[in-house]
Amino acid sequence: MNHTLPAQQSSTSQSILDHPSRPLAQSIGVAIVFFALAGSVEALLIRIVQPTEMELDWVSDVVLSAALGTAVYLWLHLRVTRLALTERERSQLVIQTQLSLAEAMQRRLLPSIPSTGAGFEWAASLAPAWQIGGDFYDFVESSVNTRLLLIADVSGKGISAAMALALLRFTFRQLARETSSPAVLAARMSKTLYDEWHGSPYVTCIIARIELQERTLTYTNAGHPAGLLFRDCGGLELREGGMPLGLFGDTPFDEARLELAAGDVCVFMTDGITEAFDERSPVRAVVTGIVRGRPRRAADICDAIMARAGDGHSPQDVDDWTDDRTVVVVRAV
Repeated sequence: MNHTLPAQQSSTSQSILDHPSRPLAQSIGVAIVFFALAGSVEALLIRIVQPTEMELDWVSDVVLSAALGTAVYLWLHLRVTRLALTERERSQLVIQTQLSLAEAMQRRLLPSIPSTGAGFEWAASLAPAWQIGGDFYDFVESSVNTRLLLIADVSGKGISAAMALALLRFTFRQLARETSSPAVLAARMSKTLYDEWHGSPYVTCIIARIELQERTLTYTNAGHPAGLLFRDCGGLELREGGMPLGLFGDTPFDEARLELAAGDVCVFMTDGITEAFDERSPVRAVVTGIVRGRPRRAADICDAIMARAGDGHSPQDVDDWTDDRTVVVVRAV
């Protein structure tokens, strides 16, 4: 959060308090400058006009009046400018306060990460590009042996995105009480969000259900970057699903069910991660190298992916490109 303007105002006020004689010295200095300037102008006019004694008094009055008028104008202009700057500082402070409240609200929406147990490790990391982002993840304990996972990206940024995320979280958790099917969840969430937003904003996401005892993963992908499942026999891209949530009122979704074995690693990412790489370093190749580099905990894999994305090339080396970055990792042990 940037408090530059209020800090500058405070610094200026403190400087005046520390040096109370400074305004007097500055006023005397300005008076001397205007005296010298008026004298120079008067001498120049006398040399050019060569007035009589009566006209000389008139020239002196004109020069004095012009100097006084200029001083008053500059003083009024300075006062108006300072008032405008003060008002702008107040506006900036209000905006920063609102952003801080929205940021705190968004942080409170993030859940605690499930603890390691029942044969699974969990990890998640979110880094907004600005003070408020559009990425989100959530975990819901649907039953003793079932965990629901959501990773999402709301179109747009700022305060509107924070408000959208609040509705998204509430909708997901409310509907998760009624069903644990990712496809049914996605369809019901999409209708609810469309009824509220009418297509703008919309949400890309992956909803996954993990059965701890059965060791299965059931997921649906709603227009989101593909999740990656790494296992000894190779890797899979998790693309089965449908359209982004909230684009249309009634949207069907497909879901896929996969068996998990010890050592399998599921990686879910938002486009801030996938677009941080290009054809020279494809995201799948980078993540594969991280996952297969050596035995790692889920938290190690998550941190390594976030770090590599921070050093990525960005889409086609676009200048000043930045986006929210989120990674969720689930590892079967």
